[in-house]
Amino acid sequence: MNANSNRLDDRRPLASTNTTMLIAGVLILAGLLWWVLEPAIPTVWYLAAIKLQLAAASGLFLRGLRRRVFFGRRLSLHQSLSFEVVVQILQCASPLLPRKAFEAEFIVRETALPRALAHAWIRSRSASVWLIALAALSILCLLHGAPAAAALAAALAVGGFFYSLRALARESGEASPPVGFARHAANVAMGALTWGLEGALFVWAVSGLLPAAGALLLYVAFTGIVELSPVPYAIGVAELPALLGMFSGQGPVALGALLVFHVARLWPLLPLGVIYLARYKLQVADFQDAGIIGRITRSQRPTAGWTFAGQDADLDAQLVSLVIPAYNEEERLPAYLNDIRAYLDLSPQRAEVLVVNDGSRDGTADYVRGVAAVDPRVRLVEQPTNQGKGNAVKRGVLEARGRYVLFTDADGATPIEELDKLLAAIGERAEIAIGSRRLVSAEAERERTGLRNLMGKVFYSVVNFLAVPGIHDTQCGFKLFRTDVARELFRDLNESGWAFDVELLYRAQLFGYGIAEVPVNWHEVAGSKVNPMKDALKMFLAIFRIRRRNAGLLRHAPSGPAATAR
Repeated sequence: MNANSNRLDDRRPLASTNTTMLIAGVLILAGLLWWVLEPAIPTVWYLAAIKLQLAAASGLFLRGLRRRVFFGRRLSLHQSLSFEVVVQILQCASPLLPRKAFEAEFIVRETALPRALAHAWIRSRSASVWLIALAALSILCLLHGAPAAAALAAALAVGGFFYSLRALARESGEASPPVGFARHAANVAMGALTWGLEGALFVWAVSGLLPAAGALLLYVAFTGIVELSPVPYAIGVAELPALLGMFSGQGPVALGALLVFHVARLWPLLPLGVIYLARYKLQVADFQDAGIIGRITRSQRPTAGWTFAGQDADLDAQLVSLVIPAYNEEERLPAYLNDIRAYLDLSPQRAEVLVVNDGSRDGTADYVRGVAAVDPRVRLVEQPTNQGKGNAVKRGVLEARGRYVLFTDADGATPIEELDKLLAAIGERAEIAIGSRRLVSAEAERERTGLRNLMGKVFYSVVNFLAVPGIHDTQCGFKLFRTDVARELFRDLNESGWAFDVELLYRAQLFGYGIAEVPVNWHEVAGSKVNPMKDALKMFLAIFRIRRRNAGLLRHAPSGPAATAR
């Protein structure tokens, strides 16, 4: 077993170590505060605090943008910035967890980029750290009146760049391609720009309090310590550079500047973490166990897909189960069920049709019984009371006998012929194929107008941002699953209303199942039971319930096909 395997299988609990280090940092910080605490805050500090916040925000943005520059169009700017938030939270909350290994596997999981490219990013960034440090040293020497030393540091930085380029080439191999000149140069330049602009803003912010050379020295020392700190949130240790101010009698001012800057860098991570951790199925507790790296790695879908779960391997491989949830659908169901039967008469695809009567009070059940009496492919499944669409679909999935299961709405808004597109998309490419009304295709037509269309666009944007990145349409009632995967996802389903689709897809991403989104024909059918205003609010609140219940890769281990480690 190699070193990388040992790292992936590392299951050391880190909570107690992190707590100990955090207490040590708090004690150091308390001592520093006792040393410099003054009762009054001069007005100049308020303006400095605003400027320092600008410096911290600029640094966060540039660090995220740096990924975008390295990966190019393969990574969106939003992904780049949100990844930076996640990595910074990890670094702050659990600095002893191997950040480089985590980031590489996290990028692969969330983008499906080649692992070699993710590791190339890590290697290039690591090689650039000391180059940027040499450049900063050159500037510091120049500011302190040592031009010869400044020139030497600059020469070392330039020579070091070409040396690192050769070193990166030597480290490359079949699984780790070389980092090209342009990409490595852009990465170093972005790193230098980040430190340079953030440092310049820091110097500008405290220009009325500290000399430029001293302020720059404080920034460089602070930033370096934050990068390497073993203390959670770098509390106490990040302020240690203030001791340098003692030699010029400016220790209290230096400490005040670093304290404000430290807070300015930390507090934005709280609201951003609330947004992005759960979006990527994580929680802070995941960072307290080194096993999170192995969990992320093993949740990445194999090239050929996940093998069928053992208990479901005997499902009829030639059969597709069609599940139709129905609640008071005697007006709309007959036309769609007739279309399905006609489609099956002409299709070589064998299928069973399970109509789940969800406690209807009209003639829905009697109608289905009549059809089932003359067509053995149709079966009525009775729910004793109305339990919601999610529970109705769940009941049908658990009774399905086919290797694949499709659930489709009773109104027939999506023609049953679109099943062929979903079947073509599932297999090695994905375990789940979902119809989409938002993807553009020359073969797909969509008819939706007015308030429903507008609210739908808003809702999809919110869901994509908060819960299921990469999915354009979570609510199209036309979804095909491998039955073993569907049973796992439905087994612990909490949402029974309209938001159950979001929970299904959230859990599918949590466990690493492939989701293919396929543009389908769709038309609006009269008689919808969705109230645009009332149900939109309910579904918005449901998103946060789904995130709260399901976030946490270590808290929710897969029990189906993805439970088999590669």
